[in-house]
Amino acid sequence: MRIVFLGNGMTGYLDAQYRELHQLGHELMVVQPDSPEAAVAAMRDTAFGDLGTGTYAEFLGWQDSPRPDVLTKQVLEFDPDAVVMTAWNFAKAYRAVMKAVPAEVVRILVMDNLWRSTPRQWLGRAVHRWYIDTVADAAMVPSDRSEFYAHRLGFGAADVIRGSLTADTGIFFTPPRSGEDMASRRSFLFVGRLVDHKGADLLAEAYARYRRADSDPWDLHVVGMGPLGPMLAGLDGVTMHGFLPPVAVAALMREASGYLLPSHIEPYGVAVHEAAASGLPILCSDFAGVAPGLVQDGANGWIVPAGDVDLWVAAMTRMSSLSSVRLAAMSEISLALSRRISPSIWAHNLQDEIGRRRAAGGGRLTRQTSSR
Repeated sequence: MRIVFLGNGMTGYLDAQYRELHQLGHELMVVQPDSPEAAVAAMRDTAFGDLGTGTYAEFLGWQDSPRPDVLTKQVLEFDPDAVVMTAWNFAKAYRAVMKAVPAEVVRILVMDNLWRSTPRQWLGRAVHRWYIDTVADAAMVPSDRSEFYAHRLGFGAADVIRGSLTADTGIFFTPPRSGEDMASRRSFLFVGRLVDHKGADLLAEAYARYRRADSDPWDLHVVGMGPLGPMLAGLDGVTMHGFLPPVAVAALMREASGYLLPSHIEPYGVAVHEAAASGLPILCSDFAGVAPGLVQDGANGWIVPAGDVDLWVAAMTRMSSLSSVRLAAMSEISLALSRRISPSIWAHNLQDEIGRRRAAGGGRLTRQTSSR
């Protein structure tokens, strides 16, 4: 098959997914901004650089938002079987493509948003017949929380494809770790952009209070860039690593004892999957879409209410007080849960989902008619 991806920036895990799809024999076109400045805000505090996308796909990178007519012509010349739109951020050109492809081409909207009952989301519900139904036949989501939102935007039960996001498990998977090794590391790890919605402010306050209250605290390693970095940089026990490539992050995870994701708002949280694949116990915000699938209270960590500093201090204290036996047991469960999705599973699933939709003639499966 020939598949086009319309995106808002590349990451290591997207690169791993696309490479697996290419390994299955499919031809790919990837349309992305080719610099952090051109990417959406969510991608600007990263520095992945050139991931070699052009070695396995026809790559269309851009600095300025592409013209709808030019991009549409390029995609139609590629003659795709499916177009996967992974961003609304460049809606004019990307929507033009989705509207222009022939009826038998499968059009997939990748969405990780969570339903928060905001005015904008209610507006989306009101106008989905004109704004969403006209450009997407299926929604691909990473979690049940995003699936709930997709249904509220008019996607039927048969029009949802699950499993849109995965860690690069080839890099992050770690053999079982001993409890003695984990206990000896005595450190938490956070990986993410240092911005408000990722909870960098909460992390700084909670860790400072935890360190004052605990007589034998774990250290904290922080990987990432962003405007809230100074809140963490001056704290005792904190080591700032800046942005690191996935291989270096994986190495740090193997040296840590526990992972923290304190986000106020986190549509999914691929880093939690990376941590699970690395065999880490996890403290995860309840506002993360990844939480229900990869964190089980008392088994491999705890889900902690977003924004509650007191409860985050208590959770850090609880985790750093665990015995080596309990840490080893949590590590084993994290590893087991991490196997539920991988780039290979993602690629086979997308291949199958596109294939059966092509066989049905395109359009939405729920009502077997296309909105085009």
